[in-house]
Amino acid sequence: MSVEHLGIGDSLAGLLVDGVESTPYVGATLRLRDTGIEVEIPYLPGFAVDQFAHVDEWFRRMNPQENLLLRTRDGNVMLFGCRWSGHSEAAGSRIGSGRIAPQETLLFERDGALSDPLTVKTCRSRMDGLNRWSRLSAVESESRQDESGRSTAVDITVQSPEPVEWAQGEATMSIRATWTSRETSDGYERSHVVANNVVIESEWAEPRPFFDHLVEQRKVAHLLIFLFGTALSVREHKVQDESIPARLMGGEVYDHPFVELISARTVRERAQPIPTDKELGRPHLVLQEVGAEGLARWAEVYDQWDRFILPAVAVVGRRQRFTEDVVMSTSMALEAAGQLIGRRPGEDATYDRGRGRPTMATYVYRCLELLGIQWGDYIPSQVGLARAISNNYRRVKHADNGAFPDHVETYLVSVINELVVRLLAANLTGSANELLDRYRAGSELWTVRQQFEANHVRIGDDDGNWVSTAKDDAANQADQDAEASLPSSNS
Repeated sequence: MSVEHLGIGDSLAGLLVDGVESTPYVGATLRLRDTGIEVEIPYLPGFAVDQFAHVDEWFRRMNPQENLLLRTRDGNVMLFGCRWSGHSEAAGSRIGSGRIAPQETLLFERDGALSDPLTVKTCRSRMDGLNRWSRLSAVESESRQDESGRSTAVDITVQSPEPVEWAQGEATMSIRATWTSRETSDGYERSHVVANNVVIESEWAEPRPFFDHLVEQRKVAHLLIFLFGTALSVREHKVQDESIPARLMGGEVYDHPFVELISARTVRERAQPIPTDKELGRPHLVLQEVGAEGLARWAEVYDQWDRFILPAVAVVGRRQRFTEDVVMSTSMALEAAGQLIGRRPGEDATYDRGRGRPTMATYVYRCLELLGIQWGDYIPSQVGLARAISNNYRRVKHADNGAFPDHVETYLVSVINELVVRLLAANLTGSANELLDRYRAGSELWTVRQQFEANHVRIGDDDGNWVSTAKDDAANQADQDAEASLPSSNS
């Protein structure tokens, strides 16, 4: 038997093993909370009973055993990288209680010494948006009909298609569709459920720590956050290695299954709300447009562009944020991107007028000029927009620049900045030509235009000054109303 899955709120009671010879087992309860795995161990402190001497030592020194094994009725669970999480001393007739939090929890018992660190060859992870973005499916169905057009049968084929694979450093990465099936029945009803999902997989020739797998998979996850423009969470990890065997009753190994691993680095993401179809919207690019070559290129430039990627993805993928947070983080990202992009045509107009040197507006301009977006008459020039973004960023960031800028201006800068960093990220895949053409033509910018029109402002000149259009809008509306009130020629 094995523990196949733990959900938030689930608990397991069992005996805790530390792997030290002659040390007695102690009772413990493992719980999965929305903050992570916690193992609670009741004990008698002060060496009152020899059985708990080693446990008392863990919590006196706040240094529990690095790796532990929990034997439960449902199966064995291995705890790696355990650290002190808190304890309470006995008082009166009460017993003491200590809590530890493992870095990684494996819902299986592997071969090898308990003290050995956890390493695995393969890791598969599920995350929000992956099914929609990849457009891969392991299930195909076809309805059969009679002469009258009535459905008489449904043929369902379940088979994983070829994955999309690429090299990412020493790891082999893939996006693959997987499937599982199970039958359920009771005294009234029976059903056959087929799960059809897509995973990110990382694989090394030799076993590696789980953190190495997570680092490589995060690069793909960050790209998805840019493409969807919303927060996405990792929901599950499953790992496979030769040290994790499934055995028959006689001890023979018949398989090396994928088993669940719960990591303290990602477990809190499980408790986050799953994004709705509306929140996911339409990604800027799907997997078929990016391709394996685009994913490989993204990974290749990731480290070089991390000063752009990390602050931008942190705020784009944040669920609760202030408008000023968006301006600060995305402007930092644009400054870093502008330095990496290098000199662009026409940037001299953004230089410091006194010293003739690049400014923050120059770095923003380089990003805008590279993308070549045609904004419309509400933003007449890239120079003016670059200065407007730079001015707003400076006034939000620096207290010696006076009061905070007008909230409407800050909001509109946040909208534009977020769009620009998302398009720059897509451009790093080398697969964004068609996407950028849509924005260069202006057909994809109606939401930005609506925001400017609703707030009755535009950027008026190359100095980045904001101009109210309220009077012009009112005059135009009056003209339209007057024209509508005139009798038609057919009257």
